Amino acid sequence: MTRRARGLIGMALVLIIGLGAWIAVPAVSAGTKIQAAKQTLTPADQQKLQTLKALYKSIAEEAKAVRDKVRAARTAGKDLTAFAADLKTAQRYATHRAVSRGIMLTEAERATLEAMQTAIRSLETTLKTQRKAKAPQATLDAIRAQIKAAVAARRAYLKAIHTAALTQYSSRLDVLIADANMKLAFLTNLFARLP
Repeated sequence: MTRRARGLIGMALVLIIGLGAWIAVPAVSAGTKIQAAKQTLTPADQQKLQTLKALYKSIAEEAKAVRDKVRAARTAGKDLTAFAADLKTAQRYATHRAVSRGIMLTEAERATLEAMQTAIRSLETTLKTQRKAKAPQATLDAIRAQIKAAVAARRAYLKAIHTAALTQYSSRLDVLIADANMKLAFLTNLFARLP
C-alpha cells in the first residue's frame, strides 16, 4: 500500500470517527446546556416566557448603563475600589441567558454544575500529575474511580434537572423570573450608588 493510499484511508477514518462523535455527543457542554425538552406551553407559561425575555433585556440594558458609568468614573479618575465586589457580581449577572421552550438552568443549578465540573477537572489534573510522578497503579486506579464517580454524579444531577424541568416547567419559570428580578434590582441599585 502506498503512502498516499494510507494517508487517504487515515483521513477517511478521521472523518468517520469525527462524524460519529458529532452525532453521538449529547447537547451537554461546559456543564450549562441540556438537551432541549419541548414543552406544550399553557397561555400562562407563554406569558411567563415573555416576561422573562423582557427581564433579560432590561438586565442587559442596565448592565450596559453600569459599564458606561464605570468607564466614565474611571476616566474622571474616581476611585471605585469600594465597588470591586459589586462590579464583579454585576459582571456575572450581566451574562446573557437564552430564553427557550426547552430547559433553562437556574443560577443555583448552574453553580452546582460548574462546581462539579471544576472538581472533575481537578481530579483529572491530579491523575496526570500522579502519572508523571510514576505513582503506584493502586493510586492511579483510586483517582480514576473518583473521576468515574464524579462524572456519574454530574450525569445523575443533569438527569434530575431534566426530569424536574419537564414535570415542573411552570414553577421553574417562576424561579427564573424571581432570579431575574433580583438581578435587575441589584444592577439598578448599583447604578444609583456608583459615583
